[in-house]
Formats: sequence, C-alpha cells, structure tokens
Amino acid sequence: MTEVARQALNRSIGWYLRQLSRVMRVLNDDELDRIVPLLSERRFTSKQHLFVTGDAVERVYLLLQGRVKVYQVADNGKEVILDIVSRGDVVGDMAIVEAGERIASAQALEDTLALSISWEDFSHLLQQSPRLGFVMVELMAKRLSGMQRTFANLVAKPVSARLADTLIARAEGNRVRLGLTHQELSQTIGTSRETVTALLSRFVVLGAITQADGGFLITDPDLLDDIASGDLQVSARHPAGREPSIATS
Repeated sequence: MTEVARQALNRSIGWYLRQLSRVMRVLNDDELDRIVPLLSERRFTSKQHLFVTGDAVERVYLLLQGRVKVYQVADNGKEVILDIVSRGDVVGDMAIVEAGERIASAQALEDTLALSISWEDFSHLLQQSPRLGFVMVELMAKRLSGMQRTFANLVAKPVSARLADTLIARAEGNRVRLGLTHQELSQTIGTSRETVTALLSRFVVLGAITQADGGFLITDPDLLDDIASGDLQVSARHPAGREPSIATS
C-alpha cells in the first residue's frame, strides 16, 4: 500500500471513529492519522472478561458493538455494577486513576467487538492532545460521580429509593431507556432481580412511571423524586389484585 493510500485509509477509518465516539471526535486529522495504526481489533464472547480486578493496566478499548459491564465484587461476594458501557464508549480509561492496577473488572454482556490501544500509546496521546485530555477528564468525573452515587445509595438508601434514583439518573427527558435486564439492574442497586421486577410494578401501580417501548416513561416526576429521596418508601409487595403485568428480562 502506498503512503497516499495508507493516509486515505486512515482518514476513512478516522471519519468513522469520529461519528461513532465523542472521545475520537475531538482529535484532528493528524492525531487520528497517528492513532489509527496503533489500534487493533479485539472480539469478546458473551461473559468473557476484558480484564479483572488486580490485572496490570495494559490496554484501553473503544467499543464498536456489544455491551460491557464494569463491576466490583463486594465483601459478601455479590457483584456491584458500576457502569454499563456500550457502542462508542471507552472501557479501561479508569487507568488514569488506577496507579497501574485495575480496581474493577470488565466483562462482555454479549458478543462484543472493540478497538484496542495500549495504555502507553493512549497516555502519550493524552499528553499530546489537550482536547482529548479535557474530554477524558470530563469522562472520569462522570464515572467517579456515578461510582460515588452508587456506593452512597447502597449504604444510605432503601431499595425502592435506589431503584427510583437509578431511573432518574438514566432518564432523557421523561423517557427512561434502561438498556439493562432486570438482573443487571438488580446488580446495579444491590438487590435481587425479583425485587427489581416487583418494585417496577409497584411504581407503575402508584403512577410514577408507565411502561413504554425499551423502558419507561416518567409520568409523575415529583412522586418518583419523593421515592428516590427516601421520603416515600415503597414495598416490593403488591396490593392484592392490583399487580400489573410487567415483563421480566
């Protein structure tokens, strides 16, 4: 391949990556030309780990398709999901604050395709691109805030409040697209799948949410806020004869 053809191919790949990921969108053409040859394709089957807690920090992944959960294991052996990463997002970027050792595990939830770059190359790029550095700082702040919120909720809030808070956090306007099964949602808030299913049904009965394609609509934001704050505690038990039909995932 000639140098001209190689550059044209790199820019074609770079254009695609820009459309896919806001992280790549901030790079200029020269930066993309430098990063594309450093990327390698990786495929992970469902349940396969990208890395586990304690691993040395080696690579960063940009997801092209599939979903990955980032989680820690509590002292009681239960998984606590910290984040669900999907197409266009980055996995392994917490290396910025991990001091050379992974503090969480990442596992594919389904067959997943990713582009991989060594942490050494990625960190060098961060130093060379202030725009990328700023975006990664924003991403880190969001991730750390989400982790802090997760752990604070697990310690301080009842289950119904944790679930309502998660719905609010994932809402876009009044629409909540979960992108999670009830089992995954239960691991996010530290409870059982059965409790999540029952509480979602109770929220529907109370009028806080209604079922919609791919998730829920928030129909009473004030009520959901009251539940999320713990001012109104909701039991997972349904009043007799009033349980709506909610499909479990």
